Amino acid sequence: MRKWTALLLAVLLVSVMASASAATVIDASANRAITPKGDPTINNPRIPGESMTTGLPFDGEYVPLLVNIDNVLGAWPQWGIGDADIIYEMPIHGLTLTRLVALFADKHPENVGPVRSGRVLHAELREEWDAGWTFAGIQRKDGTNVNDALREFGARKKTHDLIYDLNGNKYSKYYHNVKDHKPPHHHSVHAAELIQNALGYDFPERPFLFTDELPITGDIATQITLVYGGNTKNYTNSAFDYDAASNRYTRTRQGQPYVDQNNPGQPLTFSNVIVQWTDLGFNGAANAPELREVGTGNADIFMGGRHIAGIWVRSSTTDRTVFYDENGDEIRLQRGKTWINVTTQRSTEVTYQ
Repeated sequence: MRKWTALLLAVLLVSVMASASAATVIDASANRAITPKGDPTINNPRIPGESMTTGLPFDGEYVPLLVNIDNVLGAWPQWGIGDADIIYEMPIHGLTLTRLVALFADKHPENVGPVRSGRVLHAELREEWDAGWTFAGIQRKDGTNVNDALREFGARKKTHDLIYDLNGNKYSKYYHNVKDHKPPHHHSVHAAELIQNALGYDFPERPFLFTDELPITGDIATQITLVYGGNTKNYTNSAFDYDAASNRYTRTRQGQPYVDQNNPGQPLTFSNVIVQWTDLGFNGAANAPELREVGTGNADIFMGGRHIAGIWVRSSTTDRTVFYDENGDEIRLQRGKTWINVTTQRSTEVTYQ
């Protein structure tokens, strides 16, 4: 009896070890030798009746708004983020803490938050979309002064107001402080009201490509894990689990479903998950990140339960970021919301299985 018990335990141990070893660790530094096809500076044509950011039916006016969202422990749960078309996750402090930037275009919620300060890397992201951008305060450190970047980009010299600092008197009426989050994680922006300042602006149209077909290339990838700083208990860590029935990825943090405070019973899901690898430095301080957003690098695209090892290209600050597959063709995303994690191999390990 003891022999059978020992044998059974051995089989279980081998099974667990095999399951653990099944996870593939992405080598973000690998030379993927991909040559992009086409000109990345040319925007895709807009398809009437289709959202340029989600590929879903949409007939409204295209008015994109970027909102800086706090992402530390005191900021959870965030609110209004369930209406975002795209959520970017980007470094904000050292190699382990991140900030979110939510892009709202198909729908502008009444309230979004908690809103936090802006960095140069966010200003550069704004240039890609030439969108409205709201935040609460900026970094003014020499070398990473957001005002210097905005002047260089000419962001405040548009035909409409597009830069909305909630800490200034001009836009203070567009936010309030919530009572269930402690300072400084309590600013809630009235997005639907704020964006009225941008109506009528000639926003550049930069549609993604979409498809109704599931991908047939790439590895099977139904579970994705991001670990920061080599610490499996880091609260910035996240995971995405694929559900074939809905063709979506459910995001979790610390093993718990990622939710919008406005709808806590419904975990947020994404049709596409993209990890965009780049270089990260610091301007003399951990809270002064310098991120390379123009150029090219590796990109790992997860959609339809598969992993596609591709690359990204952004030709200039005012051009869009284009994601390419292993054959050099621009990626055709699944219709729906997209999560884009912009990170560096120095800080983040990504595995899938």
